[in-house]
Amino acid sequence: MRWQNCLLLFALMCSALPAQAADKDYLYYRDANVPLFQESREFFDMPNRPGQYEVTLVSESVGPLTFRIVRVHDEKETTLVQSRSYAVGNHEFHGRFDNSDGTDDLIVEIANSNPVSIARVSVIVVELP
Repeated sequence: MRWQNCLLLFALMCSALPAQAADKDYLYYRDANVPLFQESREFFDMPNRPGQYEVTLVSESVGPLTFRIVRVHDEKETTLVQSRSYAVGNHEFHGRFDNSDGTDDLIVEIANSNPVSIARVSVIVVELP
């Protein structure tokens, strides 16, 4: 009976993932809760090998939300792409992270400018072939 409960839990978790995450094997999947007028910085320790990655952020929260992808090399941070979304739900942001040297790490920043509610954002990092 226990393995059936585990199987059911796994099936429910897979169905709760955004469509893109369910279609691909992802390197990282993380849910971030960002309080009102706050910012969240999610650090991802990337593999020490060259690669191309796609970063996807998905949220059903009320905006405005600001998404930013940052390259980290040693102590230096460089913004790769930034976008602001004013949607009422259905926020979706995609960005590429080129780690051609295999020496960089990734930070994803999410800023919640909503004065009323917490923003719940799913962050998905997928390694591209």
